[in-house]
Amino acid sequence: MGSELTVHVQVLGMGKSGLAAAELLLFQGYSVCVCDEKDSASLRQCQENLEALGATVQLGQPFEPQPQVECIVVSPGVNWLLPALETARARGIETIGEAELAWRSLGDIPWVGITGTNGKTTTTALIAAIFAAAGWNAPACGNIGLPLCQVALDVLRSGQAPDWIVAELSSYQVESSSTLAPEIALWTTLTDDHLSRHGTFERYADIKASLPRKAKQVVLNSDDPYLRSQQDQWPQASWTSCHDLAAATHVAPYCSSADAGDTPEKALQDWVWHAGQPVLPLDDFVLIGQHNIQNLLMAVAVARYADVPTSDIQRAI
Repeated sequence: MGSELTVHVQVLGMGKSGLAAAELLLFQGYSVCVCDEKDSASLRQCQENLEALGATVQLGQPFEPQPQVECIVVSPGVNWLLPALETARARGIETIGEAELAWRSLGDIPWVGITGTNGKTTTTALIAAIFAAAGWNAPACGNIGLPLCQVALDVLRSGQAPDWIVAELSSYQVESSSTLAPEIALWTTLTDDHLSRHGTFERYADIKASLPRKAKQVVLNSDDPYLRSQQDQWPQASWTSCHDLAAATHVAPYCSSADAGDTPEKALQDWVWHAGQPVLPLDDFVLIGQHNIQNLLMAVAVARYADVPTSDIQRAI
């Protein structure tokens, strides 16, 4: 998809992600039609705003690909297997998700892509906080609330690129992103979810797995039963665990009294370890629950692979 000539793009869905995608495309000079099968007062206000920017808007009508359309951008909440989208793909119309559109503008920036059934949002927030403590501009975006295309639009408008993109990616976003390839991919957990949309657990798992398959570095949670059962499929991955001392990032006691002058009761306590080195004492972490310790381990693993100094990780936590 290029903008040397006028390219006609349809954006399907007028939630936050769809609106950000439409504004990004308009800023890039595309001819944009935004469609939503719903109609409401709030959508009509969005319609006015988009039309003022030069888009055309269709509300309250079943979606159909326009004859001249060359690309369709799909919001995360729109079913990727919608019959009209299947028809469009059969006609050879490029169909991509909002996250894929953002990637095409931000692909020169390293990404951390976080996916999984549970734990995505907390882990994304932890990673963003650690990166911020390192002095990096690394917005937490995607499924966490800030649309990826809004980040791309802000970068194009300002001319200032962030150091990292820290993107929480739902299965809907991963499914519709054919080329999105993060520097580091993190897969938190996998349990039955979204099967009404994805059909089978196997398809849901395959969609999730497609993100780390394209990444340069992969971090996986071996405390998750499904992921642990797939260890043979990920020989190059870095694993985290609250229990397994063989995992690259794990929890284990560390006697720090000789170096830090700790009192006797603090001389031996549980620390987070990464690659054979103690990173921070677990007592410094305030979020409650074993699942949050798992989230912390994954965030630490990502931070160390991104070369965040240990002191910055400790300060952030």
